Amino acid sequence: MNIQMLLVLLALALFSTMLLNTYNIMLDQSALVYDNMHYLQGQKIADRYFQRIEAELLGDPPVLYFSRIHETYLSLSETKTVNNVIYNIQINSTYCDSLGNTPHADTLYQKVDVRMNCLSTSMDTLYIGTLNSPFSKVFFNRGF
Repeated sequence: MNIQMLLVLLALALFSTMLLNTYNIMLDQSALVYDNMHYLQGQKIADRYFQRIEAELLGDPPVLYFSRIHETYLSLSETKTVNNVIYNIQINSTYCDSLGNTPHADTLYQKVDVRMNCLSTSMDTLYIGTLNSPFSKVFFNRGF
């Protein structure tokens, strides 16, 4: 009788440990999913800014001078809230060459860099587009 009771207690300990481990793994996986959702939303925000610049260059609202893009996005800092997540956005515009290199800058090309950060579900800071590798796009003066 004692051996059976000991086996039952061991089985309960084993199954409760397995259950706790399963919940722990699910919690870790859900944190990964939410962090990836934040990264994806950050990429969408960066793309939105790039599309807005393209629309401004094409004339909505009309940008009469190419240098206006540089003046507007030279050192822009904004915050956007999407689904109760606050994204801190930093945008920088620099003149560059056709490949995006800044040492050989030309006034016909501008590189716009977008970096942002937000808080994850575990209250860590997620950096989306870092200082060394921001979201970048090169725009050129179409001359019209």
